[in-house]
Amino acid sequence: MIFSLHHVIDSLAGMLTGAYPDYPVYDSPNQQGTRFPCFFLFFMPSTIEEHVGNHYFRDLGVDLVFVQQRNLVNGNRKIHEIAEFLDRNLDPFPYTDGSGKSVPVPVQDQQWSIEDEELHYQFHIRTRILVEETENLMQEMEENNVGIKEND
Repeated sequence: MIFSLHHVIDSLAGMLTGAYPDYPVYDSPNQQGTRFPCFFLFFMPSTIEEHVGNHYFRDLGVDLVFVQQRNLVNGNRKIHEIAEFLDRNLDPFPYTDGSGKSVPVPVQDQQWSIEDEELHYQFHIRTRILVEETENLMQEMEENNVGIKEND
């Protein structure tokens, strides 16, 4: 299974749209055309540590933002509902790389806050990945017709 940022976004978006089908999920800030309420997925600073044998430890920070219209009556109620849904369903979330297989990926350090009437649900995905090396095998052996010149 291939672990990539694109597939992380797709997997999280799939989980969110399964529960909230009318709420679009965006992976970049929209300047116009944003439909509210909606979700935004952002990556926070992340780290990669090299381990033995082409293995790497990846610590990927994610900020999932829920945005709705401003100054709604009972607007905080919806924010709390979304936060509670994420608390119950995010760990682990079903990760897929598009091959049809799905694996549960645990998340850590979940925390949420409300800023400017927006829910910021932040967490980390910490996983060990293997990067397979491609070997450049010799296709054809060259002949080496070299001899030793004798001095007379």
